[in-house]
Amino acid sequence: MRQIEKIAVLGLGHMGTPMARRLLAAGHPLTVWNRTPAKAGPLTGEGAVRAASPADAVRDADVVITMLAGPSALAAVADAALPALPAGAHWVEMSTVGPDAVRRLAARIGDRATLVDAPVTGSTDRAAAGRLGLLAGGD
Repeated sequence: MRQIEKIAVLGLGHMGTPMARRLLAAGHPLTVWNRTPAKAGPLTGEGAVRAASPADAVRDADVVITMLAGPSALAAVADAALPALPAGAHWVEMSTVGPDAVRRLAARIGDRATLVDAPVTGSTDRAAAGRLGLLAGGD
């Protein structure tokens, strides 16, 4: 029997919310966090658990997905989440932050977890339909 991964989505903006909704529809246990807590409301109504902080969101996650506004947001979320990141987790960085920000995140994660740089192509309607393109790179 295939294990269903526990997923944490950090960043519930125009792209993060529909992506999180698709993960819920696929049956994944989902924890969500956003710097504006109210954005998690609709997803909690659909079965997601709202975390109070990035650390709380990632604490039990097998997979962490970040979809954030930019490099400074990614750095701030990493500051908060990394102390609680489980060894062996997979961090999928989907924000459009550029290679330098991803390299900095990779250096901070080190061997503790697997990092995949996976920015998306497409718009919110494609995210809602589960039809985003992914450009993925990593070990």
